[in-house]
Amino acid sequence: MTDSTSKCAHMACECMVPPKGPYGKYCSEQCKKAGGMMELHCNCQHPECREPHHAAPPSAVVRP
Repeated sequence: MTDSTSKCAHMACECMVPPKGPYGKYCSEQCKKAGGMMELHCNCQHPECREPHHAAPPSAVVRP
C-alpha cells in the first residue's frame, strides 16, 4: 500500500487525496456522492477545482 496522495476518484475532480482520508478515495462528501456519475465540472469547491486552469487562455479564444 502506498503512503502518497492520489487523485480524487471522481472523474471531474482535480483534487489530491491523502491516504486514509475521511472520505476514502474521494476528497469530499460531494465527490463521494457523485463518484459514479459523469459530470463535466466538479462541485467540491476546493481551490483545485474552482480555478479555471482547464480553460483556454484569453488569447486562444476566437471571437466573431
